Amino acid sequence: MKHILVVDDNQNILNLVELILQSSGYGCTKADSAKQALELIHDKNNNYDLILMDLAMPEMSGIDVLKKLKQDGLLHKQKVVFFTASSLADQEKEDLKKIGVLDAMKKPFTKAELLEFVSEHVR
Repeated sequence: MKHILVVDDNQNILNLVELILQSSGYGCTKADSAKQALELIHDKNNNYDLILMDLAMPEMSGIDVLKKLKQDGLLHKQKVVFFTASSLADQEKEDLKKIGVLDAMKKPFTKAELLEFVSEHVR
């Protein structure tokens, strides 16, 4: 079973994504802050096939998490994708890819869009 870490400061989004992923056969761990996500990723007992992370969170953004993972030598071991309520221009997506993000998806999304996006990146 593929296991996904979902990181978002909005509890409703976390619960919805967890429901969609688990009902489609994925394992799912939730983190409601960047700090909690970093703790989970640093725990050597945890292994995620994909990290689906909100770009804009209070205290630390998704980009801050990437920088910390890179600093700690862990970014190369992770498959990170963002989801965001902001519109991202093609150049912004390219800039994110340069710092280690595989892709970014716009919120809100449908169940089918989420599952297609996740499936594309957990292979």
